[in-house]
Amino acid sequence: MNERIDATAAMRLLEGNPIDIGERADALRRKLHANRAFYTVNAAITYSNTCEALCPICSFARREGQQGAYVLSAEEVYERACAFAKMGALEIHIIGGIYSKLPLQYYIDIIKAARAANKDFNIVAFTVSECALMARISGNPLSKIYEMLQAAGVNALPGGGAEIFNPQIRRRIAPNKLTGEEWLEAMRIAHLSGLKTNATMLYGQIESPKDVVDHMFKLRALQDETGGFKAFVPLPFRKGKSDIPAKSSATYDVKICALARLVLDNFPHIRVPITHFDERLAQVLLCFGADDIGGTHWHEEVAVSAGAQARDRDAKKLETIIKTAGFEPVLTNSNYGA
Repeated sequence: MNERIDATAAMRLLEGNPIDIGERADALRRKLHANRAFYTVNAAITYSNTCEALCPICSFARREGQQGAYVLSAEEVYERACAFAKMGALEIHIIGGIYSKLPLQYYIDIIKAARAANKDFNIVAFTVSECALMARISGNPLSKIYEMLQAAGVNALPGGGAEIFNPQIRRRIAPNKLTGEEWLEAMRIAHLSGLKTNATMLYGQIESPKDVVDHMFKLRALQDETGGFKAFVPLPFRKGKSDIPAKSSATYDVKICALARLVLDNFPHIRVPITHFDERLAQVLLCFGADDIGGTHWHEEVAVSAGAQARDRDAKKLETIIKTAGFEPVLTNSNYGA
């Protein structure tokens, strides 16, 4: 068995030749998943863009009362979920802003509404930042929040809000969200509560290569402890309306993806959501360690607000993208059939 990559080696790989790191990542990816590449048919319901965090990196959030601010009712969530069910969605992603005026029952009600639309939906709902807010406003421990969400119909948590764990960077890009340590602890509790989750990393903003490596190693350590992460999801920062500079490039994208596959040897999957990457780049990333291009993600709003192109894709389109890249498409959900 090969020895695990340490932080020094990871830094060297990140700063080295992308082809070298890519070949190593592709070999491991094929050992784990052979020629398979995963995708799903899913849709997004963003229940609110009203947010008190107002992160400097965000182009989506609105202040309460600001033009364009909204909060969906449970009935509206139900109507959207029914429409997506008719379109053939297998999975619904539900997230929103950090808005303390919404009671805990609101979150329970919108999950029940989505579940009522289709009893077979895989419901991936609420970042741990939102869950921590529910705990605070209700006075319940986070473990109880997770228990209640699962009882209402949540199958898994998304991985958003991780950003970059470096506290100095975090204070600049997301000063009012959970700290990195709080995010990790909230994920630890989720895993111990029986919830599987993803983990994200927002890169290509003001972080350094050392910050990237540190972020991945903290995720690897938690995964060693809990085994609760399903997929790592690298997200390139898009400037949108933000004053934070964007510095990503295709070369950096492939190196980040490849390094993730090598460092996060205990993560089953590396997902590169096609909503965040150009289709051709997503195909390239399948050769640099990624094994999942995400889903159709109909009605995605957050990435689009920052400049990602909204495109109507169906299952056949995703299958074609995967096949054209030389891989075998496998339809799944973000729990990978579990």
